[in-house]
Amino acid sequence: MKQTILGLRAETSIHAGTGQNNGVIDMPIMREAHTGYPCVFGSAVKGAFRAHAEVRRKDLNINIKKVFGDAGEEGNASNISMTDARLLLLPVRSLTGHFKLVTCPAILQRLKRDMQMMDMQASFDIPELDSQKVIGKDIGKEGIFLEEFKFTYGGELSKSLVKALESFGVESLENQLIVMHNDDFAWFTKNATAVTPHIAIDSETKTVKGSALWYEETLPSDALLYTMLMGDDEHVDSVLGMFSADKPFIQMGGNETVGMGWCKVQEVAA
Repeated sequence: MKQTILGLRAETSIHAGTGQNNGVIDMPIMREAHTGYPCVFGSAVKGAFRAHAEVRRKDLNINIKKVFGDAGEEGNASNISMTDARLLLLPVRSLTGHFKLVTCPAILQRLKRDMQMMDMQASFDIPELDSQKVIGKDIGKEGIFLEEFKFTYGGELSKSLVKALESFGVESLENQLIVMHNDDFAWFTKNATAVTPHIAIDSETKTVKGSALWYEETLPSDALLYTMLMGDDEHVDSVLGMFSADKPFIQMGGNETVGMGWCKVQEVAA
């Protein structure tokens, strides 16, 4: 059996919706039940990869029913497994400079377990720090503002950590990476995603249709997620073969016709 991890870096905003409102946001994004972190459920990830094979990579002649399964009466189970796309780095705007890519020890500890499960080396260091402190490059005595909150210097970034995260498909990460306390990170995952109002226009009157106002949540571009891919060598290779240096992109989630959901796929080196 072959197993690997795929980094999924958002090139455009992602709306992988739940199909139901939460009382405030009409169209919220998928989230883990126990942490509240944004994610894309495994069924949606696998469906996106299947659609990619069916629509955009017909030239490869992939046996889609063998690789992804066939739900027909005489069908077969899938020969690959794909997990939820888990959040690794969240983009957060900064009032004192360029936006930052933020993570936390809990995310990194889970990543290390996932990499060990995939028989991959996970030798990077996981820092410990207090709330309201962050680890990152060039954080001076005056600290850094992320959204409206001020954070103070909590230590230097580990080079092993930067190198490990760059292998997921993020270049020149050292200047943007921030590690913060788990509780602080949890707040940003719940409150720093984009919530956008939408309306529908009547084509004849050019005015808003009655009651046509809704609020839609998205995971911002530059977010980094990852999914684990497992299965028979032949079929895993078929999935990996859909992506190359000149064709590394896949679309996940809804609103494809307005350009949402495009991600760059990067296989993580073992």
